Amino acid sequence: MTRSHLLPLCAVTASATLLLTACSGGAADDKPAHPVFGVPVEQQPRQALLTTQAARTASFTQTLTFTSESGDTVRTSSGRIDFPGGRAVGSSDWVLAGDLPEEAKDVLLGVRLGTGRAPARTRVAVEPDTIRLRAGEAGYWLRYEGSFDAFGTGAAVDALRGSEAAFGGTLLEVLSGAQKVKQAPGKKGGRTYEAQLTAFNALRMFPKDLGSELTADIDPNGTATPVSLSITADAKGRVIAAEADLSGLLDRKDSALAGTTGLRAALRMSGFGASAPAMPAASERTLDAEEAVVAVGDMKKGGCADLTTGTRTLDLAVSVPCEQPHEARVYAHARFDPTYPGHKKARRMAAERCQDAYRSAPEAWTGEAAEKDRFWYTWPGETRWGVGADPVVTCFVETR
Repeated sequence: MTRSHLLPLCAVTASATLLLTACSGGAADDKPAHPVFGVPVEQQPRQALLTTQAARTASFTQTLTFTSESGDTVRTSSGRIDFPGGRAVGSSDWVLAGDLPEEAKDVLLGVRLGTGRAPARTRVAVEPDTIRLRAGEAGYWLRYEGSFDAFGTGAAVDALRGSEAAFGGTLLEVLSGAQKVKQAPGKKGGRTYEAQLTAFNALRMFPKDLGSELTADIDPNGTATPVSLSITADAKGRVIAAEADLSGLLDRKDSALAGTTGLRAALRMSGFGASAPAMPAASERTLDAEEAVVAVGDMKKGGCADLTTGTRTLDLAVSVPCEQPHEARVYAHARFDPTYPGHKKARRMAAERCQDAYRSAPEAWTGEAAEKDRFWYTWPGETRWGVGADPVVTCFVETR
């Protein structure tokens, strides 16, 4: 008996030398296009960023190096990111060149009241609606809810949060702005890219006040100050490294950073898909910034404060109980006529009033001074003298 049947999709022919299979749906064995390397090259940096975010979690380390005749000043940021959860925990640590000018140190670390400047180390914990920071050796976290903008100073705090990753200030913020992209094969099936950024895109890495010290070129469409960018992706298309030469941003001759001759950023990513960031424990002391961060002129006489707020704003302080460790104690306020007397006279008036108040202040307050008979004072500049109320001078001593 002979039977015949029709093979609906495939016909198989055998011979001594060849086994041939022909199928009508031939695309079934084709490999799908790579999610990053399969798109046009100018789109691949953005796709690599999306693939990195799709890994859900990652660790990062980034160095930002300011080169000058004094040597290298380096900020190292590191931590762990939860991309979809909008969370991150990390720290930023500065190592300053020994002979770096004082004005440059103030610009980089941020100014504060009294001696010195903001601490070289800050720990940061970011969640969708909260930014917490812990400065230097502080025994507490400062919690900023939402978009903190008290006294118009929220930009520096908000800069701690990124738009592409919860931890702000990394090269992840600028990859989508890559232009003139060129591709080359990378190691182990990955890719490398060379590209350029506009100054406007590059400045997304910096707090507003620091960015303004770098360049005056803030034109969103400007290309006069290109920044070179290199990106390395692994075989899956995830970003594992990025570097940028930001030296072209250093074009302000009147800047406190005018002596800086080079500026480079280098980012490394690893630990994709591993554990989520370990957020601060509920048992760790936390202060609500909305209540604790105040204008020093609004503090009560005899009140105590720490001087680092994370806002990079000079006249703000953290109000803390005097029974606990603190950095300063306010011993007097003085009010003046709303008519601005000029810078020199305003400063002299403030010094005289605080000196008189120092002599009559309670010993329990001035006796805390870290340096005997030394006091500090603040006074508003011309643009804030008498705005909204009589101008206030604040007198305080540093306690440690």
